Amino acid sequence: MTVAAPLQSIIIVATGEAERDRIDDIHALARRHASETHLLSEQALADWLGRADAVEIEPAVLVFAPSLERPAGLARTARQRWSRCELLFVREPSTLADFRRQLGMAPMLGIHWAVVPDDDTLEDVLALASQTARRRARLRTTLDTANLSLPARPDSQTQKRQAMADHYLASFIDFAQEAMVGLDAGQQVMFWSAGAEELFGLPSAAAVGQDVRDLHFWNPDLDEALRALSAGKRSVLVESTWLQDAQPIALEILCSAVRDETQALIGVSLTIRDVSAIATQRSAHQAELQAERQYLYQLFQQAPGFVAVTQGPRHLVELANRAFYQLVGHRDVIGRPAGEAFPEMESQPVRDLLDRVYATRRPFVGRGVAVHAPRARQAARQLRYVDFVFQPVLSEHGLITGIFCQGHDVTAQRLAQEQLQRSEEHLQALVDQRTCELERSQQALHQSQKLEAIGKLTGGVAHDFNNVLQIIGANLQLVRAAVSQDERLGGRIDLASAAVERGAKLSSQLLAFARRQPLSPAPTNLARLLRDMDGLLRRALGEYVEIETVVAGGLWTTLVDPNQLENVVLNLAINARDAMRGGGRLTLELSNAMLDDEYAQAAGDVTPGQYVLLAVSDTGIGMSAEVAERVFEPFFTTKPEGEGTGLGLSMAYGFAKQSGGHIRLYSEVGHGTTVKVYLPRTLQAERAPAPLPSGPITGGNETVLVVEDDLAVQATVVDQLSSLGYGVLRANDAQSALSILQSGLAIDLLFTDVVMPGPLRSPELARQAQQLLPNIVVLFTSGYTQNAIVHGGRLDPGVELISKPYRLEQLARKLRHLLASRPQRQQPSISSGVFEAVASTATSPQVLVVEDEPAILEMTCEMLDVLGHQATGAADAETALQLLGRQRFEILLTDVTLPGQSGLELAAQARDMQPGLKVVYVSGYGATVGEPGTPTLAKPFSMQQLEELLGHLLA
Repeated sequence: MTVAAPLQSIIIVATGEAERDRIDDIHALARRHASETHLLSEQALADWLGRADAVEIEPAVLVFAPSLERPAGLARTARQRWSRCELLFVREPSTLADFRRQLGMAPMLGIHWAVVPDDDTLEDVLALASQTARRRARLRTTLDTANLSLPARPDSQTQKRQAMADHYLASFIDFAQEAMVGLDAGQQVMFWSAGAEELFGLPSAAAVGQDVRDLHFWNPDLDEALRALSAGKRSVLVESTWLQDAQPIALEILCSAVRDETQALIGVSLTIRDVSAIATQRSAHQAELQAERQYLYQLFQQAPGFVAVTQGPRHLVELANRAFYQLVGHRDVIGRPAGEAFPEMESQPVRDLLDRVYATRRPFVGRGVAVHAPRARQAARQLRYVDFVFQPVLSEHGLITGIFCQGHDVTAQRLAQEQLQRSEEHLQALVDQRTCELERSQQALHQSQKLEAIGKLTGGVAHDFNNVLQIIGANLQLVRAAVSQDERLGGRIDLASAAVERGAKLSSQLLAFARRQPLSPAPTNLARLLRDMDGLLRRALGEYVEIETVVAGGLWTTLVDPNQLENVVLNLAINARDAMRGGGRLTLELSNAMLDDEYAQAAGDVTPGQYVLLAVSDTGIGMSAEVAERVFEPFFTTKPEGEGTGLGLSMAYGFAKQSGGHIRLYSEVGHGTTVKVYLPRTLQAERAPAPLPSGPITGGNETVLVVEDDLAVQATVVDQLSSLGYGVLRANDAQSALSILQSGLAIDLLFTDVVMPGPLRSPELARQAQQLLPNIVVLFTSGYTQNAIVHGGRLDPGVELISKPYRLEQLARKLRHLLASRPQRQQPSISSGVFEAVASTATSPQVLVVEDEPAILEMTCEMLDVLGHQATGAADAETALQLLGRQRFEILLTDVTLPGQSGLELAAQARDMQPGLKVVYVSGYGATVGEPGTPTLAKPFSMQQLEELLGHLLA
């Protein structure tokens, strides 16, 4: 490196490649005002200052570029070797104030330094600094040269040279910008420069010779500086304040020692500089810094997280904010070791953790660490959770001085997370529980749907079964007419006919499972019902079965058909008896029950609400879960073959559902079975049934109108009523009965079948009868009511019904009960009389029979031939339409269910082809499947039914 002449060069200090373009510009400006310039890095400057001849190569100006991060420390190092060069800190204009605050009040940089903006004025500042440094160098060089050029002379000449040197020195001092004051060894003023006269307003003549302590600007700090110079120090910088006209003036006084050849102190030179403007600036800066410190302190105290700073290897707490005090529960932490002041950690001692951070100089981050706080005396310790970081604090030289501790109390978040986790676990448990309940609900729904499907299937089974019975029964009637003389063969045919009747009853039971049986519900007290059944149950179960009845207090009233419920209880008791082989205990329990939404959802086939529970329990052999799932299916039985029909529980199931209730069966092999029947509660008062007449049966002299389309049944009923003393009128259909009612005859009771041929239905007949005769009593009878007087599985309000088959005793008691409960009539009743509607029939009418069952088709055609009609058969609607196109018929007798086109569609097209054609529907589903006004013949039908229907149509 080329070394410049002292105080002639400019050195620019920059770092790396940062701001390379701007550094090149500054370098170019420096070359304009210096004979030599150097661009050095921080390390290069440090190496230069370490050289032995560094003092001799002192530059004029030392420029610190804006890219330097810590220029102050580097400048102080340079000032220790170079005391006269100008130090320029070049900074961005926006960062000047911050940089001055960083330097502080006394940056220890001497008197030749400045902070300058990096803008267009930089070149002028460089020029002025360079000129000032060179001028100071020229003055020093001239003085030294002048002193060396004086020749050695005698003492008088020496004195002359000394006087000349004094003149030179005085001239230099007077031209100096600062105030220059020279003191001798006795601290008296030897010279007083023009700058001193201007600064202090004191002439040189008045100041020279005075003791310096008598001057106004002197203070004890200067005495301390003189003692330091006497002790061997080269120079001392003192900052002082001098009052001039009551206005303070800030002075910066550089005290320099003057020594002779032996280094003995012979005087002191004072270089005094008025720095009032700088002091004012420093004072404002200090106030601003103080305000900023106060603001930062407030921010520190108000920080949402806790903050603490420890110092040294003992980790003494130096600073702590308000949040930290709240965490530990007290304020006695400053100056105490962190191991005592910090909360105690569960995982490890806090002192060990701080030692590790201090030794490794690596931060530590803790998440959700459990600590115990507060640590104050007499305070209960609480478990808290904190997130924190321990960050080592490094000095300017990279040495660790302490640890910065910052964090947050996350107890609330941690507890919320734990609560959330517990909620999730609880929710998962609920989901699992609901899943199990849903599976049970699905199983129950599947079972319910299965039973519903079986219930629908029973209609089809009954239909097909009735077709078979129709074939057997009709042929038996034809054969019976042919063998009427053979009593032995006739008896066998009668037995077969009785079997047909039993089959019809079995079909009726299937329809009961399908919830087609008529119910007459009434507010009933089940405790009274069971009490009345006690004798019947004991006779049915025998002496080896013990019966126990348990009735809960405050039992509710239920809405149920008591007669049908008695049948259910009897069936359940008989099933229990059969399960308790050799005897056992039958328990009947009655209690109130509430089925909630959860149970209803799990069961899938029940409505939530209040119910009366009837539980029938036995101590029998029980049944497996597989068997229990099927017990409500029709024809399913666990009894040996031939000992049961399998319809008992299925009828109980249908009754419970039709009553708006619920039924469940619980069983375990070897521990018995419990059947629970839930019947809906009613708020109506109990209505005890009127007691039927007891003792011998009695009749009466009232008039009864019998309406029955089955002539055999009609004749039987007429005979029964006549034997009881009643006056009897009879009609074959509703229209004929209405004519009798309109005739004005006094009639006390209308006894009519529900399903009647003709356009007038039985319910309408009853309504018109009550309008004509307000006091008339109506009693219906039927083997299968369908929907004529039954809606929602229950008899319509006010409807009285006696179901077929019935015994004479039942009929007699029913009639007396109804007649006795009505108001007495004033009109006289007739004791006898018969009215018969005679149907006129045409000779050999043409009948088209449409039936897909060949046996039924052949049998029906044969019956029609026997009755004197001409019958033509067709197996489907398409064949029938072809026949209708070629031949005229008076009657169309068609099955409703046909392959392809249905009987209903066939009838509509047949009427269009042959207006006036009379249509009769035939069906195994009952007598109300066709459109209103069209007669329907229900399978199985007899020859008499067929004859009467056709006679009515042809009348």
